[in-house]
This record gives sequence, C-alpha cells and structure tokens, in this order.
Amino acid sequence: MIQRICPRNLGRHAGFVVALAILFAGCAGAPVDQSGAPSNLNWRQFQGTTLRVLLVQSHWQQVIVKYIPEFEEATGIRLAAEVLTQEQLWNRLETDLKVPGKVDAFSVIPALDSLRLHRAGRLQPVDAYLADPALTGAGYRWDDFLPKFRAAMEVDGVVVGPPVMVEHLCLLYRKDLFKQHGIPVPRTLDEVEAAARLLNGKPMGYQGAPGFGIVTRGQGQYLTSLYAGLLHAMGGTWFDERRQSTLSSAKSLAALEWLRRVLGEYAPPDIARYGWQEASALFLDGRAAMYLDGSSIYPLIEESGHSRVSSQVGYAPFPSGPGGSAAVVAVRGLAIAKQSSNPQAAWMFLQWASGQAMVRKALMHGVLVARHSTWQDKIARSEVPADLAQSLQDAGRTGVPAWAPPMVAITAGREVVGRVLTAAVKGEDLRGAAATGARNLRDILAATERR
Repeated sequence: MIQRICPRNLGRHAGFVVALAILFAGCAGAPVDQSGAPSNLNWRQFQGTTLRVLLVQSHWQQVIVKYIPEFEEATGIRLAAEVLTQEQLWNRLETDLKVPGKVDAFSVIPALDSLRLHRAGRLQPVDAYLADPALTGAGYRWDDFLPKFRAAMEVDGVVVGPPVMVEHLCLLYRKDLFKQHGIPVPRTLDEVEAAARLLNGKPMGYQGAPGFGIVTRGQGQYLTSLYAGLLHAMGGTWFDERRQSTLSSAKSLAALEWLRRVLGEYAPPDIARYGWQEASALFLDGRAAMYLDGSSIYPLIEESGHSRVSSQVGYAPFPSGPGGSAAVVAVRGLAIAKQSSNPQAAWMFLQWASGQAMVRKALMHGVLVARHSTWQDKIARSEVPADLAQSLQDAGRTGVPAWAPPMVAITAGREVVGRVLTAAVKGEDLRGAAATGARNLRDILAATERR
C-alpha cells in the first residue's frame, strides 16, 4: 500500500510549506533526547564516522533529508545518503547487502522485505540496541510506537528497526451523498455493500452525472491489501497452523465472493485494470461514492487543486465482518545492514530519524506517523483530518500488519494471489482459481522455506 504514493502529485503537502514550530533541538552539538529534554546519551560517541544510507523516494524522505545537516552537526556523523526509487532500492540491496561495509542503513517495507532479508542474514536486529542505555536515550520510548506498528517491524521474534511512515486500509466516503440519501456511515461489510447498491448510478459527478457505488484498485497483486482486510474480517489468516495456504478455504472464498459481487455490480466495469492512479482519479472527480484504499492517499484527496470533492470526504475505519474488525496496517521503516561496519552509529541515525522531535516534524508536514505521543499534539496533527487521525490510531492498536502473504518469496506469492484476485474481479471460476493458487503457494513455500 505505502509504496504507491507519488509525492510530486501532493500539491502543497509535497511542497512542505507548513511552518515548523520547533527546530531540531540537537543543533550545535548539544545532546538531547527525543522529547527535547537533557539526555545522558552521548550523541557524539561515533563522531568522525561516515554512514552510507539508502533511502527510498517517499513523502517521509522528502521531509527527513532537509534535517540531515542538523543530525550531522549534532552527532559528528556524516551521512552519505542516496535517494532511490523503490525498484532501484530493491535492485541495489540485492547486491550491496552482500558486501561488507557497502551499506549501513536503508529504507525497508517490512511486509515485503523483512522475512526474506532476515533469513538471508542481511538484517541487523536492533533489540540489543534498544535495551542498551549507552546507545538509546531514555526519552526514545519504544513503547510509544503504537503496538501494531511496532509489530509490523518485527520478524521471527526480533525487531528489524523503527517505523517512520505508516498507513491503514480505510473507507473514504462522500459525506454529502450519505447525508443526502440518509445513509449512516458503513461500519460493516454488509453495510458497505448496501450503501454501494443504493448509491450506484445516482447523480454525483460533474453537473449531476451518474457515478459508481464504490471504487478501489482492481489490478491483481495491487488488490492484495484489500483482500487481506476482507480475509481477516471474515476471520481468516494467510496461512493455517501448519503454514498451509488458506486461499481455497471457506473464509477466503467468502472474501473473494465479496470482491466479485461488490466490485462486479457497483464498481466501474473495467475495474480489473484500475491501479491507485485510476481509482483515485475517479474518486477525485466525484464519480464514486466510496473508495477503499490506504490512508496515505489523503493529501491528494484533501488538495482542492486536484479534487472536486476535497471538502466532502470522510474517513471511516475499515468495515468489520463476521470475524470482527480487521484494519490492515502498512509500515515503511528503517533497518541496519548485517554487514555494516558501523551498526551502532547507524542505530544513532535510526534513533534520531524516528525520535519524537523528528516524528513531530514529519506529522506537521502531513506524514502519517507511528508514535502515540505525537498524535496527542494538537498543533502537530492539525494537518490531518480528525476522523482519519482517530481511525489510524485505532488501527495502530488493533489492526493487522500482514497486508501481504508473509513469505520469503514474496514477489512470487503476491503474483499467485493476484491471479486469484483477478479471477474474482472478472467473475471467472473462483473456486478453481483459488484451488490452483493454493497449490502454487504450497509449491513455492516448499521450495523456498525449508529450514
């Protein structure tokens, strides 16, 4: 979900012209903890070190690079930072993480990267650093990160690193249409379906043009996160207790049937070709009553220069199902290379980048963040719609981090799941596709995860 944000389209949020109330308190080399209070942590204990850091293009990255000189001044550590596209980063990591000293720290999407990289011995867990008062200031407070965002940064029982940018799967809806037709905000999957049925074809677009009841991404593997939300809402999981795929299980079929029925009847007829660009364009143009997607899309929705409906959009939690609430959460974080020559110095960068002061700055620039305390700051959170802020925090406490199948061969796994989802959206043989997909996942697991 997170990797599809395109910062160049985010209007004033991408320009980052929001005024900052506080400059980084660590300037002029005076060590402080992340709350701005005096700290016993020696921030200059690794001065003279140079770190090679690989960052991915993102909203968060555009904020953080502005403050790197302040980190360097406060710590005496120099950052040799590169900013890459996601594809470039993945390609670089495949080679550079194998070379001692080639990379110190890098951006990570844990749901896609961590299991494979950890089991390949490419990640340095940070649990020991978190527990060491000589390396982590008392004000850092790992437990300040909302629990499901913390969990998203854990793999095989170890902490990969801190989360720096988060989102959750949520329901965006047209407040004006729901009010006009007397429809309460949907809280369950059945209510979403009923609202989509009632609003489909109603006047809602430019000059009263008819619109669709619902829109979302419909392209194969890019529909994975929505399927994950539906699967968990039905009470299912990606794998059973024997680590066998549940794609053809009753709960998975219920999720797939919901997709086929709701998208087949109340979404655009060519929904199977929709990525986030097509789905968001339709919603921004006022031609859909509801939109299921990740919450980090919100700056584009709120920017009046891009949207006909910016003042009319509400944000609701992902609807619950027979299995209860299942808000899927996604995280982008930072990790340390196992082959780093300076892992402790790299931890100082990760700690600074995810500390309270920098997280506050990120939120003030419209980046959705993981720290509970930062969301309690009324000034910092003023950029984010109140209903979105609340549902994000709720998801951070009770959500589900597994928005993609937790596998070593994640690319192959998502492709398999994507073919099943395409069959569902196109109204093809659903049970046959699910059975084939389950067998394919079984074969992939057998070939890649024998331990």
